[in-house]
Amino acid sequence: MAMGFLKGLFGPKAPDTGAIDIGSNTIKMCQLQGTSANLNLWRFVTCPTPAAAIKDGAIMESSSLGEAIREMISANNLNVKKVVTSVAGQQVVIRPIPMPKMPAKELSQAIQFEAERYLPYSVTEAQVSGSIISEDSGDGKNMEVLLIAVPKEITEKTKLVISASGVETGAIDIEPLAIYRSLKFTLEAEQLAKTFALINLGAATTSISIFKSGTLRHCRTVSAAGNSFTKAIGQSLNLSFEEAEQIKKEKGVIKVDSDSNPLPPTAMRIFNVIDPVLNELVTEVQRSFDYYRSRYRGEGIESVILSGGTARFKNLDAYLSAKLGVRCEVANPFRRVNVTRAQEASSEQLADLAPMAAVVMGLALYEVKS
Repeated sequence: MAMGFLKGLFGPKAPDTGAIDIGSNTIKMCQLQGTSANLNLWRFVTCPTPAAAIKDGAIMESSSLGEAIREMISANNLNVKKVVTSVAGQQVVIRPIPMPKMPAKELSQAIQFEAERYLPYSVTEAQVSGSIISEDSGDGKNMEVLLIAVPKEITEKTKLVISASGVETGAIDIEPLAIYRSLKFTLEAEQLAKTFALINLGAATTSISIFKSGTLRHCRTVSAAGNSFTKAIGQSLNLSFEEAEQIKKEKGVIKVDSDSNPLPPTAMRIFNVIDPVLNELVTEVQRSFDYYRSRYRGEGIESVILSGGTARFKNLDAYLSAKLGVRCEVANPFRRVNVTRAQEASSEQLADLAPMAAVVMGLALYEVKS
């Protein structure tokens, strides 16, 4: 008892900032302590997202989400005053566009006018920004700019949720950029310098982002995601969504042609049920790859990194590797972080949870000093 008291008294100071990823099925919160050279995972906690609080990636019930976060903070005795969070979804526009060459200082104003051509909503209803990807888009006249637009309604609802939880909203990031930040911390520079696809498989949606030499070149959101597998299982086996989700987690295995071992009967039945969803996912990913190759002739995808809770589906990485003809690996955002101080989960449990922590770890790294 005395040693525990002294450890608490003279040990590292608990951080009062954190990060939160509000997913369709699960809310994740993370706190890091230290610098990038010596980083500790201080706290990593999760709680279920309230039913019907998020629909198709959009916040529907700010108050219930805020209350769920408040209870999670209280139940885990978290010392959190401010959090970094992110936005995502099909209404968040992230795309490279050609623009006349101009100094970077003039871009912020010019992008407001140029964005009108590419957005399905008014520029006045969105927060719009642009950053120069390349000084030459290939025609000698224009430069290539990454356009990012987020409807103000999305950011306001996000702030409302955080406010309802009793903490302050810090930065609001874009989900693919948050995940890239976690990859930048964990992967070797050689891998980051290549052209790779980041496939974030959430519950409601899947985002397909392509990076080249650290620059986001393509981003697209599709509906084939974790819930698609669950619904297929539920409809085929006449189960509730909750029952189908449990079966998916406990018995779900994806059959890989290179594996000669037969799947158990139940697992094989589940695989046959979800096979159409897998084919849809592969088709959508391949469509993004084909678009990228046609836009940037001569360039290809050199590797694929999977993140999100659905990336935990057994053999999904091997299955996609075979179907796409590109090496796929599952992200581990805890790879270069000391997890021994984390109080809520063992190292084994964190290894299992790692793919779903890519967003929240990237958000937490936003506040970490080098």
